[in-house]
Amino acid sequence: MENNHRTSVICFGETLWDVFPDHKKPGGAPFNVAVHLKQFGFQPKVVSKIGTDPLGMDLLDFIKSKGLAVDFIQQDMDHPTGVVKVEVGESGDAKYDIVFPSAWDFIEYPAELGDEDYILIFGSLASRNSTSRESLLKILERADLALFDVNFRAPHYTRELVEELLHKSDIVKLNEDEIIIIGEWYGMKNESLQNICKHLVSQYALDHIIVTLGSKGAMVYRDGHVYHHNGFEVDVIDTVGSGDSFLASYLAHYLKGKSGDESLEMACATGAYVATQNGAVPTYNLSTIQRLISANKK
Repeated sequence: MENNHRTSVICFGETLWDVFPDHKKPGGAPFNVAVHLKQFGFQPKVVSKIGTDPLGMDLLDFIKSKGLAVDFIQQDMDHPTGVVKVEVGESGDAKYDIVFPSAWDFIEYPAELGDEDYILIFGSLASRNSTSRESLLKILERADLALFDVNFRAPHYTRELVEELLHKSDIVKLNEDEIIIIGEWYGMKNESLQNICKHLVSQYALDHIIVTLGSKGAMVYRDGHVYHHNGFEVDVIDTVGSGDSFLASYLAHYLKGKSGDESLEMACATGAYVATQNGAVPTYNLSTIQRLISANKK
């Protein structure tokens, strides 16, 4: 599929602050994906909601500083800007406490979307509250391509919700733990990831499935074919935003018509690079990622 950047990309969901023990950084998966897509030459639009509090104004300034449009960033006078309390372990893995309720739980349908064609990127987390969920379902009705970034953040999801969103998706991205859980829903315990992917593609008429495998890299299942990449060995600082950058990189190269293998390699390299940096949205460019790939081939 070659997009040539003509179709708009909409990232729907949470924009918030990741609050670490000694500092805070802007975050939220849809926002993170949008920032990374911007660094690959796209002009994504973020549909979200922030509070009118100081954290919200700071977040709005940061979004503008990244060159992203704020036309679809709504403001809520009744609910605070979203906060996630983050604890990073010795191995770099992160644990999250996602505060509820937050402004992004009350996203309204943006009438400004008009009749334009768009690709929609969304996650399950933004559907934890009915207001945002209903807005998402309405936006999904008109999406040319819907990419579902599964986020199993207990207790913010249900099987019923995830299945509803899978039915409305074209591409699904999840991690190894998440696809194993979904496989068990269908009695596929101890089945290979390939077999689970095959079942889900058939069950939900998906175009393809992307599975991140942590230190083992990632795989893509499409048209009965499995693409796999072993990933890159790097010195991890923290993994916050690594999966979001992986997704943005994969989608950017897929839309530019790159092969499955090349798209996956770029995605793994981007995720690896971001894991070597502080925070979810470090600044980099295409040559930064290509240098990491070249260094690992020596």
